[in-house]
Amino acid sequence: MLKQAGLDRTLYGMGMEIAEQAIELFADLPPDHQFFQQLAFMSAEEIPAYETLLQRLKNRPYEAVSENDRAMIVSLSFAYIEPRHRFGLLSDELMSKIVAARNRFYENLPPELQNAIERYDPAKYIAAATVMDNVLFGRVGNNHPDAPDRIRSILYDILDELGLYGELLNVGLDFNVGAGGRRLTGGQRQKLDVARALLKRPDFLILNRPLSALDQRMQDKVLRNVLQEARRDGHSPAIVWVVTNPAMAEMFDRVIVFDSGQLVEDGTHETLLAENGIFKELVS
Repeated sequence: MLKQAGLDRTLYGMGMEIAEQAIELFADLPPDHQFFQQLAFMSAEEIPAYETLLQRLKNRPYEAVSENDRAMIVSLSFAYIEPRHRFGLLSDELMSKIVAARNRFYENLPPELQNAIERYDPAKYIAAATVMDNVLFGRVGNNHPDAPDRIRSILYDILDELGLYGELLNVGLDFNVGAGGRRLTGGQRQKLDVARALLKRPDFLILNRPLSALDQRMQDKVLRNVLQEARRDGHSPAIVWVVTNPAMAEMFDRVIVFDSGQLVEDGTHETLLAENGIFKELVS
């Protein structure tokens, strides 16, 4: 279908450009760097494999590239999101070709696969999508940093107005997470662990990078909520939090910095920034 639509070579070239730009930007970053949380097309562990692949495919004509190598490159273009990744790779012409390919794909599905994919119907609930996607049927724009919170607030108000919020909450709480939480994503599992700790209302709350599977914006939001909830009703627990991003330290009363297992800095966020030491270097 991609070949018939003239997209096979186009998406291959697009995938090559994505691989080149991603490796140039991220190859020297540590695997746990927050930037990798924003990449939908390549993980930190995959970068060495793509570096080797690019070296092998450089200046090689499309016809000489194996099917497996083509698929590995084209798969990068499948996960590309222009407003998020901003490599400037989607032209109006390419978007029109992709829409045409979508229609051709559904028109040529064999009978045994007709029900394998659930298409969008504005009059029907889409069982394969989330409740949020069924209400919005769209993606929140990346050009508005506060858009997810504002959209979520509007959505909750509408569900509450229709008397659906409580029902949906009960459905979520009754969800079968599987043995050992196998049906949960890494981010969901981490948020659930934090919630369990909060429910116990402890006097000491010690968390070691508890939200590493979430992107930085969501980590900041959850951290603020945790600090607010932990101190609700006059409760004042001691909270020790090993952060994934030094910028998160601004939310705490005291910041302790270790280097190679040794305590090297101890103070408030403001005093450590003024000292021009390791902490300031980490934040910058």
